[in-house]
Amino acid sequence: MRRLWGAISGAIGWVLNRPVGWERKEDPMRALYHRPMPARLRINWLALVLGPIWYFFAGLWVHGVILLSVAFLSGGILLPFVWLYAALKADEDLLDARLMRRSVY
Repeated sequence: MRRLWGAISGAIGWVLNRPVGWERKEDPMRALYHRPMPARLRINWLALVLGPIWYFFAGLWVHGVILLSVAFLSGGILLPFVWLYAALKADEDLLDARLMRRSVY
C-alpha cells in the first residue's frame, strides 16, 4: 500500500511540476537587451586619452561632432570637461547606441 501511495504521489507531483506552455528557444537579441547595465561613470582609459576622437573610432560620429564643437566653440575653455565627459560616459554611450541600432523606434 505504501509503494502504491508513493507511486501515485510521485505521478501527481510530476504532473503538477511540469512547466506550463511551450518552452521558447533562446532569443539572440535577449542578451543585448537584458544585460546588466555597465557601472555608471566608469573610466574608459582609451577615451580618456583620445577624448572625442574615440567617438569617431567607435562609430558614434554625432557624439564626436557635438563634443568637438563644444570644445572649439568655447575657445578651449571647456576642453578638460569635454575630455572628462568622453572618458566617463564612453561605455554608456556605446551601449545606448548599440541598443538604438536594434530598436524599432
